[in-house]
Amino acid sequence: MRVIPFGGVNEIGGNKFYVEARDEGLFIDFGISYATKREYFGGFIRPKKYAFLASLLRCGVIPAISDIYDDNLFDPLGLSKEILQSSIRLNTLGVIISHPHMDHYGHLSLLKDELPIFMGESTFKITLTRELTKSAKTVEDRVFLDRERKVERFRTGMSLNISSIRIIPIHVDHSVPGSYGFVIHTPEGSIAYSGDLRLHGPKSHFTHEFTERIQHEGAQTLMLEGTRIEESNDITEHDVFLRLVEIFQRAQHGLVVVLTGITDYDRFISIANAAMKCSRITAVPLRMAAMLEVFYELGMLPKELLPGAGNVVAYIERKGSGSLELDRNYDRWERNYVNQLREKGADPIFDVDLSRRQNRYVMVMNSPDDVFDLIFVKPSEGSVFVYSSSEPHNEEQEIDKQRVENWLRVLGMSSIQVHASGHAGRTELIDILRKTTPKKILPIHSEKPSLFNKLVQEAGIDCKVVEMSRCSELRL
Repeated sequence: MRVIPFGGVNEIGGNKFYVEARDEGLFIDFGISYATKREYFGGFIRPKKYAFLASLLRCGVIPAISDIYDDNLFDPLGLSKEILQSSIRLNTLGVIISHPHMDHYGHLSLLKDELPIFMGESTFKITLTRELTKSAKTVEDRVFLDRERKVERFRTGMSLNISSIRIIPIHVDHSVPGSYGFVIHTPEGSIAYSGDLRLHGPKSHFTHEFTERIQHEGAQTLMLEGTRIEESNDITEHDVFLRLVEIFQRAQHGLVVVLTGITDYDRFISIANAAMKCSRITAVPLRMAAMLEVFYELGMLPKELLPGAGNVVAYIERKGSGSLELDRNYDRWERNYVNQLREKGADPIFDVDLSRRQNRYVMVMNSPDDVFDLIFVKPSEGSVFVYSSSEPHNEEQEIDKQRVENWLRVLGMSSIQVHASGHAGRTELIDILRKTTPKKILPIHSEKPSLFNKLVQEAGIDCKVVEMSRCSELRL
């Protein structure tokens, strides 16, 4: 069996791992490598639409592999074809996706339609909803829209057979629903893949089930994520809930704004429950409201936290000309969704409603640039802004946060960070190693893979750490 990492080693995210046995292989994840992409693109430097694929291939943001990319994205000058003609050839039978975060699935958009994709039922619905509700869609944002892809969906308990390769998906706890790890059996051996996981989340039993299954299936090689390998402090989601209650209670007369990820359903539940405890209503943008409907359909969100159930309302952000004329400024899905809400008697609200009764609401935002909406809400004295997502981990994110802080200063708002990570910390990784007792570890999704050696020592297991580098072949 051979493993070739085309992303996801010596970096956080960008997972693209090719696993092959007897000349039959598949990709585990096919995500965007933001670390590599930032080296070449950002700000005003963006690839031209006609040369999107060629630009990413030329600078190595995506791997040069024959026969996997959509030839509709080839440039008219022939550069893509030239690069791929002399590139590595793989017998790729499909791509299996661990969870719906862009650094794990985002570059599916570049693959040809006939290449089979395997993903969890929840992952499919979440990615599709995110795509349908996004206003500005680049090439990378169009995975399923206007495409006829071959998608096979799975759930925990199923077994997937891709020619001679058998894959067992097992749910894990992460910050997004539908997250999976895999045990992969091939004619030349077995390997386990962690995806992104944690033990301090509300569904930690999912991750425990995954570690038990690795033992049961006899996989002795483990590809293990190490995002937070240096961190031992594991704040739980309950800790976040208690902290939010304290903050909301202190902001008695002002508006509370919380910036969080659109797919972090555990965090949303914490925010909404804290708001209810403090007699506030949670107001979410239309995109998040639509995502909450998906979470409810998947059985992951209680009905009382749906928009219109009394504890949560949808708010309409101003777009286009700034007027609230649906037909003039809003996409079809937004118009349809607003009409559905109104038919249920769940009328959405606007910035003027938030402004008039600021002490009644907790306003949720999903993007730093949503801070501009607050100009029109006009936060009153005592209003607070809560960052409830991971701390910035690169210069670009630091700059974004500083810009938000500058606006908060103009608006007279204080800010505070409250977050529980979606990734296992050091002590949790040691626990996972002790329970799985692999003979080999392949460090992934980590900027410091060398620290896994000390981790193995602390776990007290007989295990070899095998570090990988991008595009280098590893034989197991």
